[in-house]
Amino acid sequence: MSEDSDAKLIARFRSGDESALNAIFARYEVQLFQFLFGILRNHHQAEDALQETLVRALEHLDGVDSGHLRGWLFTVAYHQAMLVKRRLKKQFASMDDQDGTVSDEEPGPLFQVEREDDARRLRELLEQLPPGQREVIRQRVYEGKRFREIAETLGCPLNTALARMHEGLKRLRLLWEQNHA
Repeated sequence: MSEDSDAKLIARFRSGDESALNAIFARYEVQLFQFLFGILRNHHQAEDALQETLVRALEHLDGVDSGHLRGWLFTVAYHQAMLVKRRLKKQFASMDDQDGTVSDEEPGPLFQVEREDDARRLRELLEQLPPGQREVIRQRVYEGKRFREIAETLGCPLNTALARMHEGLKRLRLLWEQNHA
């Protein structure tokens, strides 16, 4: 683990040193996981929330006050845990609401066609990404793998898999906007 302060690590990351991101994640990963596990009481849910926390950290690290990195990471982790809890609560509520009656909440045929068309266009745009980014997105979105599993499969560090996901999604968003303008 790096002995550099959070401020130095963030400065190194901002100047393009990706190893600084590894040091930041290594410094806080166990603490964040324990914090999330304490809230969620489920290993897999805590792991998913941790991964989402690290993705958010990667997306927003440039705007973080380096003197408050630890507090910011725990705030992000807390919000991720609350999102998980809300999703679970919704799932259980929808299961409780099902009383055997048929509802008219099925989307219409036009909605289905638009959704299928969007999915086809997204697959086409995905093919325009560099192979590394495309593979991370494919494994995360279509196979539902965790970032740690993706990194192991691709033989790369965790932060590389996270960075590829982040950059790939950014590029996909840009391509989508260009094709829908």
